[in-house]
Amino acid sequence: MNEQLWTTFKTVAEVGTLSQASRSLNLSQSAVTQHIQQLEQYYHSSLFVRTSQGVHLTPAGEVLYRYVNDLLRMAHESRDAVIRTHNARPQRFTIGASFTIAEYILPEILPTYCRVHPDSDVSVMMSNSRAVYEHVLHKECDVGLIESTLQHPQITVQPFFSDCLQVIVGKNHPWFNRQHVELNEFMAEPLLIREPGSGTRSALEDALKVVNVDVQQLNIRLVLSTTQAIKSMIKEGFGVSVLSPLVIAPEEQHIFRQVTIKGLSILRNFSIIAHSDTLPSLINPFVHLVLESSSRINSRLY
Repeated sequence: MNEQLWTTFKTVAEVGTLSQASRSLNLSQSAVTQHIQQLEQYYHSSLFVRTSQGVHLTPAGEVLYRYVNDLLRMAHESRDAVIRTHNARPQRFTIGASFTIAEYILPEILPTYCRVHPDSDVSVMMSNSRAVYEHVLHKECDVGLIESTLQHPQITVQPFFSDCLQVIVGKNHPWFNRQHVELNEFMAEPLLIREPGSGTRSALEDALKVVNVDVQQLNIRLVLSTTQAIKSMIKEGFGVSVLSPLVIAPEEQHIFRQVTIKGLSILRNFSIIAHSDTLPSLINPFVHLVLESSSRINSRLY
């Protein structure tokens, strides 16, 4: 039985509404409903009565609720017992990370993690956010760091950093000494853009939808799969791009300039994702370091 189902059941029973439970669990309401339906199918019983005021436990639900804390405790204890059997040998730990996070955030985190956990066999799989998400879903990575909002009932999501994308131009570009440009100027300018599935591209597409603009209406000059490739092209005067301020190092401030688009906010959350079956004792030390790093990154940028 998936432990996440019991957690969802317990939360719904205690808060009394599916909407509040979905917010507490950081899941969509449809995912919460699906969890409850799976439990009801497993136990062959209705567990909740749905009313206009919310949900209430049925007699069968009351019985399950009396056991759910013990079920969760035993699940945690059994996982900890299993992981302890592996403590005597090097532990493999695979991190999936989007290109931006792997290149500009992980270098601040991994040295500390490796010093504190010298026996860990750490590897990093770099890809775009959609691919990292799929790796975690199929248990090819222990933990993932992505730049977009993706949901699945078997994936836990924990945001750790809010990013505000900007237009990046090179030092020979006419916009280099400007702070803002109009949306129509941006739409006409030759654009270097990330590939579909990239968190950077998804954030731009979502922001454009708010102002009723489709990404295909932009003057896309090249589609490139890495931030570094885009920066190299910008440096050579081959268009502009929309990127995170993270990608501009202090020593590059004289080469690149950040410009905002009037009336367009391009926001996104970086998130830690893991499969619900992943052992907390395996990923928690790394997650703690990621959360600690977010405040340092934020103070450096803003």
